[in-house]
Amino acid sequence: MPTEDPRDEWMTLGEIAAHLKLSRSKIYEMARQGTIPCSNVAGRWRFLRSEVDDWMIRQRPSSASEPNEEAPE
Repeated sequence: MPTEDPRDEWMTLGEIAAHLKLSRSKIYEMARQGTIPCSNVAGRWRFLRSEVDDWMIRQRPSSASEPNEEAPE
């Protein structure tokens, strides 16, 4: 029996928030706006980890000169 790839795992809103180190409310807002890849099943948000990870990689700035919100002022 083949081992499942953990990147193919469906995650809850709380699990994906912890995975991305963002608040649940921020993830919920992004899901409602269609900003983050997700599915809504019976009123519950679900996130395919591999899709979210790929989406996060695409969020990288194209240039190192762009501002970093975590950089100290």
